[in-house]
Amino acid sequence: MYEEGIKAVMTDQGKMMSQEEDLSPDIKDWSKHQVREWALKVDGVDNIVAEILFKQDISGHALLLLDTTDLSKMNVTFGPAKLIIHARDEVMKLRKEGASSLTSSTNQPGRPCKPYPFCRYHDADRYMENSILDITESGASDLIEPCHEYKAFINTTDETKMSKFTDEVIRFAAACMNSRTNGTIHFGIGDEPDFTHGQVLGVVVKDKEAYANKLKSAIDQCFEYKHKQTAQTCIKPPRFVGVLNKNMTSSDKCVIEVDIVPDSTICEENIYHTLNMGTKKAKKKVKYKETVENETKQSKQFFVRDGGSSRDLLAPVTFAKPMEEYSKFIDSMKQRSQLRKEAEEKHLSVIKSSTQGSRLSKMITGGSFSLDKSHFEQYVIVTNKAHSSQFDSLGFLVELNPTAVLDFDPESAKHGLQSHFEQQSAVSVHLPAQYKITERIEDIAHKLKLTRNTSWVFCNGGIEDEAPSDIDQWLMDKGASIRDVISFLCRKDVLPNKRFLVIFVLWSTVSEKIDPLVETFSTFWQELRGTEQILCICDNEKAFTSWKDLIEARCGINISGRCIYELNFAEVNGTILSLLSKNRRSNRFLPCGGGSRVLLEKKVERSLNTLEVLCVNQCEGGDEDRIVKEENFYRGGKVSWWNFYFSEQPGSTPFIKRDQFDYIMNTVIPDLCSLRKACVLFNLIHVPGCGGTTLAMHTLWALRDRFRCAVLRDSNADFAEVADQVVKLLTYDHEEKLPRVPVLLMIDDFDDMEKVVDLQQLIEKECAKNDIQSKSAQVLLLNCMRSESSETTEPTGDTVHIGNKLSETEQKLFEEKLVEIEKTHKNADTFYGFMIMKRTLSQSIFKVLSATL
Repeated sequence: MYEEGIKAVMTDQGKMMSQEEDLSPDIKDWSKHQVREWALKVDGVDNIVAEILFKQDISGHALLLLDTTDLSKMNVTFGPAKLIIHARDEVMKLRKEGASSLTSSTNQPGRPCKPYPFCRYHDADRYMENSILDITESGASDLIEPCHEYKAFINTTDETKMSKFTDEVIRFAAACMNSRTNGTIHFGIGDEPDFTHGQVLGVVVKDKEAYANKLKSAIDQCFEYKHKQTAQTCIKPPRFVGVLNKNMTSSDKCVIEVDIVPDSTICEENIYHTLNMGTKKAKKKVKYKETVENETKQSKQFFVRDGGSSRDLLAPVTFAKPMEEYSKFIDSMKQRSQLRKEAEEKHLSVIKSSTQGSRLSKMITGGSFSLDKSHFEQYVIVTNKAHSSQFDSLGFLVELNPTAVLDFDPESAKHGLQSHFEQQSAVSVHLPAQYKITERIEDIAHKLKLTRNTSWVFCNGGIEDEAPSDIDQWLMDKGASIRDVISFLCRKDVLPNKRFLVIFVLWSTVSEKIDPLVETFSTFWQELRGTEQILCICDNEKAFTSWKDLIEARCGINISGRCIYELNFAEVNGTILSLLSKNRRSNRFLPCGGGSRVLLEKKVERSLNTLEVLCVNQCEGGDEDRIVKEENFYRGGKVSWWNFYFSEQPGSTPFIKRDQFDYIMNTVIPDLCSLRKACVLFNLIHVPGCGGTTLAMHTLWALRDRFRCAVLRDSNADFAEVADQVVKLLTYDHEEKLPRVPVLLMIDDFDDMEKVVDLQQLIEKECAKNDIQSKSAQVLLLNCMRSESSETTEPTGDTVHIGNKLSETEQKLFEEKLVEIEKTHKNADTFYGFMIMKRTLSQSIFKVLSATL
């Protein structure tokens, strides 16, 4: 009987269904093929027993009727028989538990929500249990918009869960790679018939690292050797998205997601077969003839996306020409690859010009652009649940020193925003009931310590045994008490009329019309009679759109003009911190576009040790001696950032602009930025001693609020390390979003153009390695290089020459500067460097004096 079972493996090989095929949660729906595949995955049951079940035509319906006696009659020994019956009963138990959970009132389908951002890992987005992803399972659309596949991941035991995960990911990934479409497979998302399509269920994950390691190993096992590295690149590491309970408390569940990105530069025109994982497992369990092992080893699959599922074109079929569809697909791969390349070109991001940094500065200060002189005397913050990754951007809240914070996160005191804020500033914790007017207003304000500490109001429980409410019950349970809080704060005898600002800080997306924050906004809007004293901050456009639509539906108004949404919270934090003069003196800030800033942490700046970073607020708050710095420069010393800074102070004439300065600023830089290359090069060729380096540094100084500017410290530095640090400067605090401002890197004293090109190529490779793609340049190299020739030529798109002769305009500027110098410096006659430039000396004199100065 056993020998017959072994032969069955061989004779029925062509009839086997793909063992990657999904098993229905209902056993009675299983075919005999699926029963065999299921049995192969039961620990302790080898493929001989599985073949016996197949040979006896045991379908799912028959499996439900089996007992150990029946299995014994089929020559299955007692041990495997018990294991099969036990495994079947476990599946039935899981099925029963899943069905009962559907009838529970706490597990009814919720409201629509958006999927987690594609190919991102650090966003604060989380799912709410039983909400519905509003994206259907799909095939390839435009190849860039990801297709989706859902797996409930509940009818699995602990023993089979990991193999189920890797099997499904490999199949889905291979299908996406062959179809050349981006995709995301979700585990912990239900599907019909047992759940609503896209219903968030979540799964408990005890060891996240194990999933990443197992997937990496499975990729190496299942893809052909020549494609292993490509597969590892296209299949991104698992992402674990937290699942919240309906009352906004954290659960122990998450949704596991894996993104697939078959980039055209990596996949080219290749096709991707996978080895049948099931036959590989069978090979490990079967200890018999070598010929059987060799045959199963050759079994391959070729998956493609077909609607909302993945299909194996090499699977046995009933029609006459089983390879016809496969052959047609292979023949079309060149065209598919070209379509993918075109789609990527079409979807390359453009760095959007934004004014939201400036708008934020204006709105939060009431138009003064300085928190030291802000129109608003006090601030009230309304906030929802923050993610731990956002706590680094908390500084601006501390600096605003809010009078009150209305916090809707019931876990805020335990491990949320309040617990972190309290470490930096004094707070008084309150429940909404304490704001109810039961006595004189001044007495209530005194008890709340409104003028001394920040009043932290827990608007959805979380303290003093106050239980949080589910989102659909909050209005009934707590809505009235929050209205009392808002009415109290908006009284003219509590906060100064028209002189306080209410800021809605939406750390996480508000997606439901019954969300407490929507009702809170409506109440503030009514109490303040408009939105002039309301500011809303979201950290992405998706969150803003959802918020805007909900407010428009609730209040009938468009709040776009009172919202900041193009800045992430690191940029919001840096921008607001930079509005305080004390911070501009003690901290350093980088530009992010549109007038926004991010705080450059000292440890990060120290790690960029090959670069001298030029910050937006360079020199502010310093105490360098102006006279000493200027005299050193005018005597022929190298220009410093201080010289540019002092020239912008009141009473000074501007720094002398060379004729080529405006050409570089208005023509060369814009043209370079429009090039579709990661790193572009611009050469400033100059005669020694004629001010070429000064012109280059002047360019950086003038562009420090539009570019992330830096100077290479040492031309002999390790270029690979330089490239790495340049990209780190480019992407700093942009997380996984496209950088908004390019890097402008000045390199000086290179004696070989080949070295410059080498550095450019390494920066381009580093950008590609970090998946930085754009329709515009990301890094501009300003190569300041000396030339012994004094002849100047017409400037080109990438080269400008600086000679040793001043134009009439330049001479006039030098004359005006000399008048100022003679007024402020008694020993101006010793400023040899300045006099050389002013008098337009010959090259021979330049050489003599440059050697002695």
